[in-house]
Amino acid sequence: MKKMLMGGLVLAVVLTGTNAAHAATSSGTLTVTGTVESSISLTVESAGGTTSGTGTAAATSALGSISKYGSAPTGFTLARGASNWTLSSTVGVQVDKANLTSTDYTLTAQLGSAPASGVDWKLNGSTLSDSAATTLTSTGTYGSTGSYSWDIVVADSAAAAAIDNSISFTATSN
Repeated sequence: MKKMLMGGLVLAVVLTGTNAAHAATSSGTLTVTGTVESSISLTVESAGGTTSGTGTAAATSALGSISKYGSAPTGFTLARGASNWTLSSTVGVQVDKANLTSTDYTLTAQLGSAPASGVDWKLNGSTLSDSAATTLTSTGTYGSTGSYSWDIVVADSAAAAAIDNSISFTATSN
């Protein structure tokens, strides 16, 4: 009986040692590199007209058919002058920042294409063009929506035609 117990014990030790000898391990390393960059984000928060895409950088404002003696589009007022008429509203633009020490930003605006003849586009009283950017503010506050007066002035002599255009806003950290 003693021999049998010894034989069983030796067999158990051999089997345990065999299982441990077959266990394999390996290791590896993942090296991560990267650089945090500062960034800003510009969104159009509001505008006159039937507006879609607010809260993004690509909003759209549809005015529909407009005329001197008609009704003003949603969110606009209409002022009739002796030789022109003006649609007035506001545009809300917000600039946010991340990983940036700048305390404020400069905001400019520029038309995407030349305006229709007899039509002036204005922001904060300055006439916009497609050839040069107009500064709206040089001390914009991050994280708050700046409101800018928006006027479309149409001369009575302008042709009855589409006045479609786009306003490109550019924010630059100071």
